[in-house]
Amino acid sequence: MKILESQNALLSNYEVYQHLVDQETRNKANKRRVPANLAKLVTEVITYLREKPGPLEKQEETHAYSPESIPRLLEKIREANFQSELAKGELISILNLRPATSAQLSTAIEDLEERFTEDEQNMIVDIISEVLGRDEPAADGEGEEGAEDAVPSIENGS
Repeated sequence: MKILESQNALLSNYEVYQHLVDQETRNKANKRRVPANLAKLVTEVITYLREKPGPLEKQEETHAYSPESIPRLLEKIREANFQSELAKGELISILNLRPATSAQLSTAIEDLEERFTEDEQNMIVDIISEVLGRDEPAADGEGEEGAEDAVPSIENGS
């Protein structure tokens, strides 16, 4: 056997997740039995991708990732016309992590502070949030309510 093309493309976690879910759906629809070890592996990978803190955790409810969202994100980042281009690996990391802050973005982009200004970093985060959304607003709202509740209890305890 001869390998014609090695590593033709990079896949994001979403693309792997979607492929496995589609394959699982096709197998169930066709009542096709798959080897037990393959079924277990597929189930474990899907479970891993859906677990917290991954961005696919709430994919079933939010549908933040879609086949259209990936090219749209890449296009918006290109349109922003940053001085420093992002490498393919950095773009995949952005898709896989969906960073919501500059600190999180620094884990996806090498030498972030040296390559991008603070405004450019915020612009990248805003583009990511615009295209892929955020899961944090609900958590932030709960934190604010908890903070408000904590203040009166401290004052009342004094």
